[in-house]
Amino acid sequence: MTAVLRWWTDMRSLSAVRLKFLKNHFGRPNGDKVTRWLLIGTLGTLFLIADYVFFYRMVAYLDGLPLQVGEELIVQLLNVVFLTLFAMLLFSTIIAALAIYYVSSDLEFLHSLPMIPSAIIHVRFVQTLINASWVMLVFSLPMFVAYGYYFQVTASYYFYLLMAFLPFVVLPCALGVLGIMVLMRYFPTDKAHQILSFLGLFFVAGLVAFLRFLSPEKFFDKKVSDEAIIGFVESLRVPEFPYLPSSWITRGLTAWTEGRLDISFARLGFLYAAAAGALVLFAWISRRIYLSGWRSYQEVKNAPRTKNKNNSNGKSLLAYLPIEPMKQALIAKDLKVFARDPSHWSQMFILLVLVIVYIFNIMNLPLDNLVLKNVVSVLNIGLIGFVLSALIARFVFSSVSIEGRKMWTLYTAPVDMRSFLVAKFWMYWPPLLLVAEILTVASNHLLQVDAYVMKMSVIGVLLITTGLVGMGLGMGAMYPRFDHENMSGISTGTGGILFMISSLAYVMLVLVLSARPMYVHFNEKFLFKFVGGIEVPVFYGLIVALTALVTVVPMRRGIRALRTMDI
Repeated sequence: MTAVLRWWTDMRSLSAVRLKFLKNHFGRPNGDKVTRWLLIGTLGTLFLIADYVFFYRMVAYLDGLPLQVGEELIVQLLNVVFLTLFAMLLFSTIIAALAIYYVSSDLEFLHSLPMIPSAIIHVRFVQTLINASWVMLVFSLPMFVAYGYYFQVTASYYFYLLMAFLPFVVLPCALGVLGIMVLMRYFPTDKAHQILSFLGLFFVAGLVAFLRFLSPEKFFDKKVSDEAIIGFVESLRVPEFPYLPSSWITRGLTAWTEGRLDISFARLGFLYAAAAGALVLFAWISRRIYLSGWRSYQEVKNAPRTKNKNNSNGKSLLAYLPIEPMKQALIAKDLKVFARDPSHWSQMFILLVLVIVYIFNIMNLPLDNLVLKNVVSVLNIGLIGFVLSALIARFVFSSVSIEGRKMWTLYTAPVDMRSFLVAKFWMYWPPLLLVAEILTVASNHLLQVDAYVMKMSVIGVLLITTGLVGMGLGMGAMYPRFDHENMSGISTGTGGILFMISSLAYVMLVLVLSARPMYVHFNEKFLFKFVGGIEVPVFYGLIVALTALVTVVPMRRGIRALRTMDI
């Protein structure tokens, strides 16, 4: 009894500290947090509305199919949704558990306190559960609300949904945390976080590609056939084994809407029994292996690094480029930092998936008119600019801030801030330009545009890439965050939001200025009307001048900010 009372006391103390932290975080927001919350709230609301409309439309189509085929397909669709959620929760839990149980900076202090280790383990489990599941639950909720609204269920349906969600979420969380504890106990390595992050990104990239290749936009066409809908849902078919938690919650939820409460309560009992068993297993195993695994991880992490004896004395490829030696050294440093941080290069898989999905979208555009294809090719320049803005916000804008607290070493070294920023420009500009031009040439080839539009698109993307990279580097130097704890938080700060707004405005201005020259070209090509004059080169000159302005001015201001900054 004394051990249980002490465990409960420790749990309350740790939970009170966590609640006070959350209260201070949300109760005293600064301007940066308010701006970020408003932006995330707006985008999240729009996504939830679109999610609800799409799923409601899907259920309505399926329910209208003849011979009761739609009813079984709706069940199959719900089963796919729950199975996907289960897999995503498992992956998300593994990533979150590694950071919360092993990497977090306050663990050494917590383990030095006179507390029962199981209290720390269980409080961290609740923290992992919340961190890993709240986003998925919020964004999946519109699907089930749309399902309930279509079938006009009572309020008890939503109560049952919440009751079933609890064990459904606890089960993958317990398995994920238990799996990472076993991994860290018997396979301790300081690369575990990078490996698991890479696997998580690979899973997300594959999921995005799979859902996109299903072409769900065809369901917004009123002329869509029943055969197309059946084929779509059949393509989602997964094994519906009776022992899968996704099958339990699916059958329980659909049975509740049909009034078969005995089946619903039986499936709910399965969920709670499985969750309870997973929690008991987790509590028994974690108490025996967690501290040993944590100590092993600390030993590996704090072990002295051995020098690489295979360093070559030969020249690198950078030595053959017409770049100053100082810039070559800075570029080499940035390349090594980029290669050693999997949070950077592992996202190349996401970029590759986005490129494939982008080209796939162009291939499936319902464009039968040659004039419309050429018009879309012009708008395609703006769309590529928007994609570049997102990539530059993530990589280029944050490139100055990732120097972190070691930025002072550059100030003490014989390095000029102009060379520092210019070196970063030449590191990021070529690969981003290559990606943008591949998208441009591939999409224009699929659209079958003429040579003039192809040439202007290639030149336009070249200018847009140059302007955005210069703007991203300059504004990143004007609004650095050297004390960041999370890489993703750099681009979501005030400076990052200002960059996104400025970059999108620049891309829109380029599109507006290019409208008149393209209008003249299309009149000459398709209508044989000559409506252009001296204004065509004037508009092109304005685009070049605007690009030079957004490239040079932010870079100069960023250099000035770095030179006068107090580190």
